[in-house]
Amino acid sequence: MKPLPLTAETQAVFVRIRTYDLALRVFGMSQSQAWRLVEARVENRINAAGVAVQERNQYRSYMWEVLKAFRTETGEPLVRALELAIGKWANLGLAPALLQELLCVCFLRFEQVGYAMPATQAKPAERKRGPKPRRLPRRCYEKALNKGRVSRRRSGKLEEQIAGHREGSAHAAVIADRLRPVLAERGIPGDRFVGCFAFAQKPGRYARNYSGETLRMAASDLIDLYEAKHLDRDVLLAIAAILFGVNVGS
Repeated sequence: MKPLPLTAETQAVFVRIRTYDLALRVFGMSQSQAWRLVEARVENRINAAGVAVQERNQYRSYMWEVLKAFRTETGEPLVRALELAIGKWANLGLAPALLQELLCVCFLRFEQVGYAMPATQAKPAERKRGPKPRRLPRRCYEKALNKGRVSRRRSGKLEEQIAGHREGSAHAAVIADRLRPVLAERGIPGDRFVGCFAFAQKPGRYARNYSGETLRMAASDLIDLYEAKHLDRDVLLAIAAILFGVNVGS
């Protein structure tokens, strides 16, 4: 995912986020509280831009990600989360200028609400911990399907769907087994396994559908995306090369 050129207004917002050492009051708010602060302004901007009806929900989904970033991050991590949201939704076909305009509208509104505490001391509000939930028995996919707890496909037989699920589970297990030594060799801690595993499953899908330069470009965009999610680029390159033979370069 290539970085998009940022408007002067967006760059100014990012400079202020990076240099100001207080956390906005929106930090730690609920999503609904944050949305109420900016809803009218966001909807007015979307209307003024003449956004097609079928695209309005996409812009609202983008705004949901922007609000989550403002509620849970400060400083440089907040900037990275906002850059990722802009790039993601621009790649999905939304207008980069409008995406950045909506972000700036939100920031200015949140600044009006004020700042709360030094950013270094800011922590999202913790949920109250109740009793430890009882661990439920692992549910059998076939039984869940027969009882209607899993959606049936519109086409194909029940046995084919069950077989497909088993095949997918087996394939995921193989990827996990091959991934562990790659991470262990590079000293990647266990708490990063889930993110690396989520990445590792996707080049495998691409490899089944693409080849040559198309495969390399798709894998390159995927590596850029997961690097923006704070995974190590060298590790991502190694996973793509060792597990799937996709050499993206550096």
